[in-house]
Amino acid sequence: MSRVIVWRITQSCNMKCRFCSYSTQAERTRGDADEAEIERLCTVLGEYRRQTGGKILVSWIGGEPFLWKNIIPFSEKLRGFGIDVSATTNGLLFNKKELQKGVLDNFSELVFSLDGFDECDDAVRQYYGHFDTVSKNIKVLAEMRDNCMSDMKIKVNTILMRRNIPQFEEFCEYLLWLGADEVTFNQLGGFDRPEFFEENRITAEQAETFCKRLPTLQKDFAERGLVIHGGKTYLDRILKSSRNEVNPIGECNPGSRFWFINEDGFISPCSYTSYEYKLDTKEIKSAEDFVKAEEFFRKCRSERRSKWCGDCYCTQVYDKFE
Repeated sequence: MSRVIVWRITQSCNMKCRFCSYSTQAERTRGDADEAEIERLCTVLGEYRRQTGGKILVSWIGGEPFLWKNIIPFSEKLRGFGIDVSATTNGLLFNKKELQKGVLDNFSELVFSLDGFDECDDAVRQYYGHFDTVSKNIKVLAEMRDNCMSDMKIKVNTILMRRNIPQFEEFCEYLLWLGADEVTFNQLGGFDRPEFFEENRITAEQAETFCKRLPTLQKDFAERGLVIHGGKTYLDRILKSSRNEVNPIGECNPGSRFWFINEDGFISPCSYTSYEYKLDTKEIKSAEDFVKAEEFFRKCRSERRSKWCGDCYCTQVYDKFE
């Protein structure tokens, strides 16, 4: 069995994106995860990997995860256990050779956030030159990766908005030229920054056009070396959201394949239920506790169903990555 653990290690960021609750303009706490507890749980993950032989991917997120000073040492520790490592980054810091080398040596994938071409990306991120800077950093990293024969995948995740979705195919052409291997996408969400959402969300007509066209794009680009993810249930979710239709989830097998860990050290079966179905990481002391955690999450969901289950937005439930 494969297991994905998305781990938010910091709430700090170095950008002021208009759609994000971790923008430097947002008034909020800026905590970091406890390093001693991260180190302890990494060791337990290593033991779980040794005992079960199961594939594990730990994906660091923030904020901006590369502002966390020990991200490379902890990634090296996980890699030593045979655990795959990933991170999602705004890409601004990747002009540093030491960081480039640390990622190529220890990561199985790196996800850059880039939201279309500069006229959209720079505007919504309120950072003139972000698109050009990140494009250069992706291209340099791709060349370094190829030269050292690393097998690390370079991915780009883009947020679909009203102003950039018409250029999605052209954008994918550009990413292929940069050296990216895979593309994922999210539709703009409205919970973090509702003041930005209504005027920038994709329309129902745009969603229908996109979802009809995507299978052809996936086939065409795959033949040329760029994988565009997104399966049928994920597209169906986008269509429903664009029409303001709810999408309740019956059974998601909470915690069986996916964990979200926040900076306070709480594990949950998705990021939306961090404080409803929470389990302290300190409860995970051995490989056997993974099964107990799954039982705990199933009990939580059975006894007190979260409101988010009535209209699920967790991309891990759908086939976003297919």
